[in-house]
Amino acid sequence: MPVSFAEYLEAKFDLDERSLNREVREAFLRSLHGFAEIRCVDVGAGTGATMRRLLAAGLAVPLVLTSLDRDPLLLDAARDDALGWLRAQGREPSIDAGELHAAAGPATTLRFVACEFQDHRPQHPCNAITAHAFLDIVPLADALSRLGAWLEPGGILYATLNYDGDTTLLPVSDDAAFEATLIEHYHETMERRRVDGLAIGGAFSGRRLHRLLPDHGFEILACGSSDWSITPWLGEYRAGDAICLQALLDMIGGEAQRSGLFDPGRLGRWREERQRCLRERRLGLIAHQLDLLARLSP
Repeated sequence: MPVSFAEYLEAKFDLDERSLNREVREAFLRSLHGFAEIRCVDVGAGTGATMRRLLAAGLAVPLVLTSLDRDPLLLDAARDDALGWLRAQGREPSIDAGELHAAAGPATTLRFVACEFQDHRPQHPCNAITAHAFLDIVPLADALSRLGAWLEPGGILYATLNYDGDTTLLPVSDDAAFEATLIEHYHETMERRRVDGLAIGGAFSGRRLHRLLPDHGFEILACGSSDWSITPWLGEYRAGDAICLQALLDMIGGEAQRSGLFDPGRLGRWREERQRCLRERRLGLIAHQLDLLARLSP
């Protein structure tokens, strides 16, 4: 059965957790501790992965977090998850007009906004923005202009898992040349996508983001790789890794099938080979990504 997007987001939480660049993450958390109150917008929030990480971070100052996503069903899942987290922490959460509040410990307010990224207008400036595996699907220059307008001077942008143009499947395919053309085509589909006529971050969003940040008034504070390594560990897949691999095979093969550019028989044989590797717990995937922390210049 095809993997739903919500199932894919949940399955990759542990994968993302072990992939995030530790040094960049530590620099982000140190930056948060410098604020008297954290007012954060999480763009492309999905089912609330970044929210979970912030709630588990042991922040010592009040937090107001706005989770922004176009899909209200994903945000419903995020809200339910947040309730569970807060209750497990003994924070006694309450709900008011769809917002979650927790007074025990540092005051916490969690807001959930179902809205297109380009249509969102924050009521007040924020001092932190998080963008997790998001900036590859929006026009980068336009996004940085918007995010800079949302931030107060000295505010920070923590952009994680920005894909940067390299995917390797293991072991080497029986038809390695064909697989290389499939992955190249997959990258090309990212490069061709447009939002409101503008090119998105695409297959090289990591390096493009690094280049564009200074042009939009940001100082890069930290940068490091956050590569996915989805490989068998002692003969087994970890947590949701098998689901992630299935979803990624579906994405690569699906783009090839929809294009009509590939021989159906050869594509079918490739899929059978890779599915067999997955069933036998031999399939692995390495994807190159970048994490960046930047500060808006005063």
